[in-house]
Amino acid sequence: MANWTNTLDTIEPETISETFTTDNTTTGLTGSKKRTFKKKLPYNIIPKKSIKRHLWLIPFINGIIIIFTSFVPFISTIPNGSVYPIWPFVNETGSVIPVAKYFSTFLDVIAALTIFVGIIIYKQIHYYAWELQQRFELDQPKDDKKINSLQSSRKIIMVTSILMSIGLVIIGNFRKIQNLNGHMIGVTIFLPSGIIYCFALVCIYLIIDSYGIQSSPTMIIVIIMINLSSTICCIVSAVLSTSEQHKSIWQYYKYDNELRLQWNSTMSGYSLHVLGDVCQWISLSTFGPLNIAIGRRFKMFQRWDCI
Repeated sequence: MANWTNTLDTIEPETISETFTTDNTTTGLTGSKKRTFKKKLPYNIIPKKSIKRHLWLIPFINGIIIIFTSFVPFISTIPNGSVYPIWPFVNETGSVIPVAKYFSTFLDVIAALTIFVGIIIYKQIHYYAWELQQRFELDQPKDDKKINSLQSSRKIIMVTSILMSIGLVIIGNFRKIQNLNGHMIGVTIFLPSGIIYCFALVCIYLIIDSYGIQSSPTMIIVIIMINLSSTICCIVSAVLSTSEQHKSIWQYYKYDNELRLQWNSTMSGYSLHVLGDVCQWISLSTFGPLNIAIGRRFKMFQRWDCI
């Protein structure tokens, strides 16, 4: 560490337009994103055989499992008549035996991988903030604000990753048709944590894009907007459909398990119920492509030796 510090101190400031060391996709800083480098960091790229180069597989695998988990309950429960609606709630199909056992296991695995992804992002963004401070003649106070936002956002990512994982474990192990109170506690923890996680992620990628480190997070923003819109639509549709059919939302969710699972097309509110079901599925499924997009960005990262 002492040698690293001495190297930095002996290098004179210079103006260059080389590729940023953390990303092999940028071709150099040009235009408004061209900056004056304060110090030229020594390249110490991690050996190709190092296991750290394969950390991008964690969010990628997590994304595949999320998509798989979104489909399995429907394929397993609808054909045998366990659930009536043509497209029921994911957590209701995942509460029916034998699917419930697999569903809870998948959610436990997703929860563990989500924490790992959060840890990697936390350490990666810490390195980004450090390198920005070391390499660039940052403009005060605008750049200080961005650095502080990066530091705050990475902490938010870490906390919300843990909360999301706790929520997923509770959702998977407290089945909706058996323990509604426990299940809804998990939903209450997961839902707001997931939304905050997404906004913090966008904030991080927009800031590092402003310095030309990575490409614009357009795909991630689109995925998150679809997720947010679907979540709102799901909540509104669920409230309207249950109010129309049962007059009391809480009574519907707490006491009417059989009627809810067998909600047929002749009952009032059926169309809204199915709309809410589809929106919930879209909302949960979008976390799959989101993790895959994160994995792609991990794969382009070059300085695994520094985290």
